Amino acid sequence: MSEADILQSLFDVIDAVLVVFSTFFAIVSGYVAALYFFLARAPLLLRTVAFSLLSVGLVFLGGTATVIQNLQSGLLTAWERLEQPSVPLRDLRNPVPGMHVAGLSQQEIGVAIGWAVALAVYLALFHLTFLYRWPGAPTRHT
Repeated sequence: MSEADILQSLFDVIDAVLVVFSTFFAIVSGYVAALYFFLARAPLLLRTVAFSLLSVGLVFLGGTATVIQNLQSGLLTAWERLEQPSVPLRDLRNPVPGMHVAGLSQQEIGVAIGWAVALAVYLALFHLTFLYRWPGAPTRHT
């Protein structure tokens, strides 16, 4: 692959990351709205079905994110093999100059933050679905 091909593929991967983030935001926003408007007062079976559907959607989204992550790693490895790239790999992995944390690249930190946020949101939605007692919601027998 030429440098131009790899660079274009890296831009495509960035686009895919943005699509995954947008889809995650849409799914979570819709679920939060459903919780607020009707799921908070729904019987356990309906809440379980809704959370299961959310889980399936997020598993597929997580699988997509994993594939994108692997593609990005492969493209960065291909970039590293170029004899004289126009931008050093170090600069691709660390776009903000002077920001170094614990020996990790900014790209690796971004990936870790993304997965941590996804897990935190999932656990928060579990809590809001099954454990949190919404004000004004009737007492449930779960």
